[in-house]
Amino acid sequence: MSRIRIVPIFVTALLMLALLIGGWQAYQHYNLLNPLKQSLQSVAGVEQVDITTGSPDVVQVQLGPFQQLKDGDLQTTYDAISDEIERKLGANVSVRIGDAHEGPLTQLFESSFELYIQQGIAKQDYTQMASDVQRLAKTYHLACRLTMDNSYIYIQLQRGPYYLYRVIPYASRTGGATS
Repeated sequence: MSRIRIVPIFVTALLMLALLIGGWQAYQHYNLLNPLKQSLQSVAGVEQVDITTGSPDVVQVQLGPFQQLKDGDLQTTYDAISDEIERKLGANVSVRIGDAHEGPLTQLFESSFELYIQQGIAKQDYTQMASDVQRLAKTYHLACRLTMDNSYIYIQLQRGPYYLYRVIPYASRTGGATS
């Protein structure tokens, strides 16, 4: 009767597991992530790309100033970035946009602009929201561009060499019962 040796089987299984994991990592790195990074860096306005794999995958994209963006527009640039990410990694990816904002620009956005944007979303009065944001930008001597599509509100603010980008999703419109 033959004896089964546990140690050689265990070592072989461990080596196979390491080989499979290493192969998957190499495939992911060379066939998915590097090509995605290269294609994203070719989008106008993209300065740097960092990809963190996990659940969900996170793609951090550092954008340059307004003039470097595709058509000078955050929405167009974001759409190009999102389309490329979805083509390569699928839909379950978190996209984060980086900018060169200064503390006061961020504080100004959070204390004033965001209030008008959230109010516009809540009331679904987007024309009033857009005029309030433009008026506020003029008051603070900021270059401002606000655009919208079916999913997001895109806002660009700039003061001198500093710029701030925000992509704000509309509130969820699903669920709820009506009578």
